[in-house]
Parts: sequence; C-alpha cells; structure tokens
Amino acid sequence: MKWSDYYKHLDIPKDWENISYSNDELPSFSCNGYTIWINSPLLKERQENYLRIGFKDLSDYEDYIFAVTYTRDYAEVGNDLLISSNFDEVVSFVNKPTLYGLIGVLEEYFNYQLPFRDWQDKQVIKFIKDLLKGKTEYYLDNNFPRETFISFIEEVA
Repeated sequence: MKWSDYYKHLDIPKDWENISYSNDELPSFSCNGYTIWINSPLLKERQENYLRIGFKDLSDYEDYIFAVTYTRDYAEVGNDLLISSNFDEVVSFVNKPTLYGLIGVLEEYFNYQLPFRDWQDKQVIKFIKDLLKGKTEYYLDNNFPRETFISFIEEVA
C-alpha cells in the first residue's frame, strides 16, 4: 500500500496539517502541538512495519493504527501519549491542546526564537495572552493558529 492509502478512508479534519516526510516510517499529521502517526489499516502490513523498524519477532507486538506524540518531541522514541485503533478517540484527544504542546507550536510558528521552553508556565500564558491582545511588539502572520490559542487561554483563565 502507498502511505496515502493508509488514511484515504479517514475523514481527516481540515485543521490537521500533513507533515509526512519520505524517510519517516509512517505518514503523519500535526494538530495543536501533537503529531498523529497513521499506520496501515491492514493488520498484516502493520505487523510487517513493526518488524521493519528492527523488532526480531512479534512477541511484544501491540496492535494499533494511530499513535499520538508531542510534535516538539519528534526525535524521541517511545513517548506515545495515546495509541489507539479508534480514529474518533484520536480526534477527540488532539482537540484538547496542552501548554506543553502549544509551546511546541510557538517554537514552530513564531519567528522570533524566544526561549519558551525555559519560561515558567505562568510566563508563557501571560505572553500568549498579551500576544493575542496585540500587547507585544511581535507580529503574527496568517499561518499562526490563533483560534487554538484563544480557546486554550479561555479554558485556563
């Protein structure tokens, strides 16, 4: 199967960005600071993919189609936040952003290279509030996911 066949039967939400790279093991999408990895809908192919990444046999194989990680933790192996075969569960999970994940979004979309990771949570939240209200010297372009941050701030306020 081609990678696009892995998810062609899914109703991928419009706010998910396809971030697949040809050298990745699986196709992936990004949303709200999360990366959603999508494996084959076919069990046999999922098992082959498992063996292809270096496992010798299927004795420890755990079957799932979707794995969710934080986008900012891309290079770290074994940091799955959710593994599931239920697409609706995955959509629901990634629609609840966390501050940790949104810091990754800031690092990706915010062009001013501020050290958000080094800041305390209260500092980041204050900065986001000020940024959204135009109370900083920084400019946000049209690609910045403003609505995600507005919703998050409204929930933590």
